[in-house]
Amino acid sequence: MHLQQSLAIVLQVKDHGDSDKIVTVYTLEHGKIVLIAKGAKRSKKRFVNKLELFSLLAIHFATSRHSSLMRLDQAELLNPFPVLRENYELYVAASLLCELVLHWTKEHDSDEELFRVLVWALERLCLAGAAVNRTIIFFHVKMLDIVGYRPDLTGCLDCHVLGASGVLYRFSPLRNGLLCSRCEPNATVSAQPLSIQTIQLLRRVQEMDQSKLDRLHFSLTATREAIALLKRYDHHLLQREVQSWSFLG
Repeated sequence: MHLQQSLAIVLQVKDHGDSDKIVTVYTLEHGKIVLIAKGAKRSKKRFVNKLELFSLLAIHFATSRHSSLMRLDQAELLNPFPVLRENYELYVAASLLCELVLHWTKEHDSDEELFRVLVWALERLCLAGAAVNRTIIFFHVKMLDIVGYRPDLTGCLDCHVLGASGVLYRFSPLRNGLLCSRCEPNATVSAQPLSIQTIQLLRRVQEMDQSKLDRLHFSLTATREAIALLKRYDHHLLQREVQSWSFLG
C-alpha cells in the first residue's frame, strides 16, 4: 500500500472503539483529512503524546480499501506547542483556531496559505506578551479571505460611503457588509455595531501581510467589537456554534 506524507496540524481527536483514535488534521498538501490511528490508545511507542490537539506533525498515511477513513501509519512530533498547554487562555485560543479550520474547510480541499497562517498563529500565541484576542482576530480575518468569505468593509452597501460625520455603522451578516444609519435607520438585531476605528483596523488586517500586523494597535473597544463581529459571522454562516468561543474570556 502506497504511503503518502505531509506536514499536519491536529484539529480534532476522538476515541474509536477500545484501542483506536479518529484524528482530523489539516495538512500542507492535502487540506483537511480524517485518519484512523489503529491501536493509538494502547500504543506505548508509535503515537504516544503525538496525537494531541494543535500539535504539528509529519505524518505518513494511506487510503483504505475498506473504509473512507485514511490509515495513519506514522507520526513524527515536530512541535507540540508546550506553552499553549500550560496556560488556560492560550489553550482555549489555540483550540479556537483549530476549531475554526475544522468547520470552515472541506475535506481534501488544500490551501498552503491557510496551513501556513494557522502555524503562524499558533507560533504567535506562544510568544511572550502576545495579545491573545488580537492573534485570534488576525487569524480569523486572514482565514475568511482564504476561504472566500471576506466581509465587505469598504463602505455602506447602499450609499457606498464610509466615515460620514455623525453616521453610525453596523455589519449585517445577512448581506455580508456594512449598513449606515442613514440608509438603514432601523437595523435588525442581528446587525453588529462597529465604530469607524474598528472598521478601519479590520480593513488594514485584510490588506496587510501577516508579518506586519503587529504594527496595528487595537483598543479594548475595537477588540471587543471585532471579536463580537467574528463570533456572530461564524454562527450565521456556519449555522452552528463554534464551541471554543464560549470558553474564551
